[in-house]
Amino acid sequence: MFLFETSIRGAIALKLYDLSHPFSVDDMVFPGTPAMEYRLTHTFEEGAFSLGLASINTHAGTHTDAPRHFLQDGATLEAVPLSHYVGPCVVVDVRHRGAEEDITLEDIRAYEDTISVKQRVLFLTGWSTRVNTPEYFTDYPRISLEVAERLVELGVVLMGVEPPSLNPPLYIEVHRALSKHGVAIIEGLCGLDAILDKEVIFCGAPLAFAGADGFPVRAYAIELEA
Repeated sequence: MFLFETSIRGAIALKLYDLSHPFSVDDMVFPGTPAMEYRLTHTFEEGAFSLGLASINTHAGTHTDAPRHFLQDGATLEAVPLSHYVGPCVVVDVRHRGAEEDITLEDIRAYEDTISVKQRVLFLTGWSTRVNTPEYFTDYPRISLEVAERLVELGVVLMGVEPPSLNPPLYIEVHRALSKHGVAIIEGLCGLDAILDKEVIFCGAPLAFAGADGFPVRAYAIELEA
């Protein structure tokens, strides 16, 4: 989703593309994980300000997985380099892959040179249109183990997908193949079609949450035009 266009001192046109779903504590969460809550602890009726307390599922909505999510000794969010989450990216169009199909090495072959340079890769599947439906969490196109291992070989520091996870039958193996090499993972993206074939800077950093295995992010892309 395109957000707005502005300029910096009249010299640079700046376009922002929102790549995150709106976040609500009423959103569906991954089956078997906790629901969320937001409540006000202070209100204007009671005083001079409003303040709330949130109970957040750390893997709800558009979110990142820290290595700790699947590795007991893996890095937690505050230890993941900020640079992983910010930088040039390439969008790989795999919309030809349907429900429960694997994304294969052949699907990324034509992108490998660009991936090795930009080091951040996002997979466009079209699956974001199914958010908050039961099949969103179960039937999505899958990142194959071979693709995960190849991305590591190409030097990737961040990988992003539209579904809420990577591969239902091999979710532990695929996550670990990336996480043990420090690759940051972002799941639940949307709007990737808007940045396909564009030169953009991806931004998707979470809070530097000490001890956390993941957290929602506000992912977006910046396109600069002189």
